Amino acid sequence: MERQAEILDFLCEQETASVGELADHFGVSRMTIHRDINRLVDLRFARKVRGGVTVLPSVVFESNYHYRVRRSTADKQALARRVAEFIEPGMTLMLDDSSTTAALVEFLPECQPLTIITNAAALVETLRDDDGYTVICLGGRYDATMNAYLGMTCDLALEHLSADLAVFSVAGVQNGAGYLQEDALVRTKRTMKASVERSVLAFDSSKFGKSALHKFARLDSFDQVLTTAGADPAALDELVAAGVPLEVIAS
Repeated sequence: MERQAEILDFLCEQETASVGELADHFGVSRMTIHRDINRLVDLRFARKVRGGVTVLPSVVFESNYHYRVRRSTADKQALARRVAEFIEPGMTLMLDDSSTTAALVEFLPECQPLTIITNAAALVETLRDDDGYTVICLGGRYDATMNAYLGMTCDLALEHLSADLAVFSVAGVQNGAGYLQEDALVRTKRTMKASVERSVLAFDSSKFGKSALHKFARLDSFDQVLTTAGADPAALDELVAAGVPLEVIAS
């Protein structure tokens, strides 16, 4: 529902709001707002607090594509612009289902022609009608929360494909490794990573210090690791000293 999406946008900016504040802002009754809040809670977008609602800050919620796509847009654009510099016309790319990778779409036209292999439904929808791309959609079980195709069918398809470059992101970074909340995501991304010549990991600095249930890969296993300004300089120096090919991008 459009108003629920607008409430989510409002919460992404304010983090927490009372029922009365939301009712006044959107010009509807408190009862209507209560129904909207219940729907957002059911979708794992938000959590009820006394007298109102707060957007979920947990890494679990980071797995929801429709939330992630609204977060840190300037950082994602800066990261995507740098990733595009690694791409040359004629290449085959594997792109994961992250919102950071989705930001790359804006910079791909100048790199055409390209072959794009992806499990991200949003990327397929955006790129499929452009003659500059050959789009290979990885099949599998569609997950509405992540807006992506996952599971055994997806992973088996990847085993028969290869690419020049893969682009990934993660939900959290701790102890020199990237983490994800969903085990199916980990399996798919690991299979992607094993099928390419080069891999790039891109994530904004807010991911430092966050963890999730499953380790995806060590940062030093990527050919390039990109992040944005804002992380603890000591933590960045430690990664570089450990051999991580790290680059900090200004947003």
